[in-house]
Amino acid sequence: MPDPDLILASGSTIRKQMLIDAGISFDVITSEVDEDIIKSTFIEESFLERVIELAKAKAKHVSKLYPGSLVIGADQMCVLEEENFDKPLEFTKAVENLTKLSGKIHMQFSGVCLYKNNKLIWDHSEFAELKMKSLSQEEIKTYIKLDDPLQCCGCYKFESNGSDLFEYVKGSENVIKGLALEALLEALDKYN
Repeated sequence: MPDPDLILASGSTIRKQMLIDAGISFDVITSEVDEDIIKSTFIEESFLERVIELAKAKAKHVSKLYPGSLVIGADQMCVLEEENFDKPLEFTKAVENLTKLSGKIHMQFSGVCLYKNNKLIWDHSEFAELKMKSLSQEEIKTYIKLDDPLQCCGCYKFESNGSDLFEYVKGSENVIKGLALEALLEALDKYN
């Protein structure tokens, strides 16, 4: 069986949906890289550099398996000052994360790249700035129960009710959702 033409090396349901909504035809093959190991390797770099290194690691892993395919790697980091907020995975951690973000400005960093034949052919990173409203514990718990954002970077689904949590946003909403879509679409026009 021949390699798929285009592969998304991410299990993110929102990234998948964003590409579908953009009319892109692709397969999903999730990489098996250990993100914690990669994060521990790149601690001196800026968050824009770190997020692109994570995206590259995912794409490179899948590109080795499917060298003839164009592989999209993507990653996202939610950062308050110097603290990176991973997916909370459980309710109590979600409450803790949103309590820390409440009333504060934080950043969402998005990295995206393309690999083919196990070689990087394009990469891009950008960020958005968000200021969360000051939220009570009751508002935080109600929101988590409403949107179930336990698998989301930063613990909110901006594409759903999470957008209501913010006083303002500077930057692309697609970056906040987890994919610098505009830049990727331009790259796909060029390389696909």
